[in-house]
Amino acid sequence: MRGRILLVALAMIFSATCKRTPPPNACLQFSSDLMPDLAGGLIRKDFRIANAWAVKSDQTIDSSGVKFPAYFLSADIVAPSGEAVPGTWVTTEITKPGLIYSVSPQAQKYTTWAKSGDASTAGITMESAGAKESVACVLNGRAAAPQAGVTPKATTP
Repeated sequence: MRGRILLVALAMIFSATCKRTPPPNACLQFSSDLMPDLAGGLIRKDFRIANAWAVKSDQTIDSSGVKFPAYFLSADIVAPSGEAVPGTWVTTEITKPGLIYSVSPQAQKYTTWAKSGDASTAGITMESAGAKESVACVLNGRAAAPQAGVTPKATTP
């Protein structure tokens, strides 16, 4: 009996000291319906966007005095050779069209979306909580079944 009490006491102490820390900001699937919109900002039309994930930010996007929730959105920017580099944007929506700003150097280099850092996105950088986590979601997503890439829609002049 005494052994059981000791065992229960040790189990309680162990469980109290080994509490699991909450997982980092959860990876949210970016709507596949919005992939063509994101890909529409690509500078090179032979590139495509794939494997997009978002992480909710603690920060907001201020559009003309109206504050919107912000999500860091990262996705693979895929060259015709198949080489992929993750780009990161900040957006107001992940299930319907919203504002999009380029955050990472790769997103700024390969897309035409406005750069973060203006009055609407002041303080939002790759160092902000959630930015690097969204890149990790993309890198982890590569190990799983890949999403189909989306190339930009053709436009007629």
